[in-house]
Amino acid sequence: MKQLKMCKIMTEVRPYPLHEDFFFRNINKADDADIDAWVEICRHGLCGPDANRQAYADAISGIQCIKPETDVFFVCEKAGKRPVATLTAHLDEAGDGWIHMVAALEEVRGKKIGHAMLAKGLERLWGCVPRVWLTTDDFRRAAIKNYLTAGFYPVLWDENMMERWNVIFDEMGMDDRRFLDENGEVIA
Repeated sequence: MKQLKMCKIMTEVRPYPLHEDFFFRNINKADDADIDAWVEICRHGLCGPDANRQAYADAISGIQCIKPETDVFFVCEKAGKRPVATLTAHLDEAGDGWIHMVAALEEVRGKKIGHAMLAKGLERLWGCVPRVWLTTDDFRRAAIKNYLTAGFYPVLWDENMMERWNVIFDEMGMDDRRFLDENGEVIA
């Protein structure tokens, strides 16, 4: 089954404060400890429990348009400076922005870190792109709600997308059901 796709037309970016116990920094692509931290975070929901450095190569360093030193963010604990969450915000070859590889350790979920990470990623892309895309899975309800709140709209890019989105909207009790096509245009 294809992932869900979402798009935000970049008319505004709303800041969201990061919890005071954490700070942002970019990954150091030459630091094995940073790559290992990225893999550990992504094992919790994105890459699976057996993920290793090859997952980083496949998802980040192996994609030519991703520049880790500016595009890959960590949220770190102030005490101990341990990375606990990650998000990648990058430009693709066509000049669009992408939110990619968003993950957090289970122990820090529920602290609104995802909201702050998404805002940071959108700030990174602000002024560079007309729209930002992302893909996600149906079961990631908290992430989907975060994306919708930040101004992303569902993209109907496969034949069963409307049905899948309507299930999500029904479960979330949402009445605003605007959709975009594959070009990021509103479907009437």
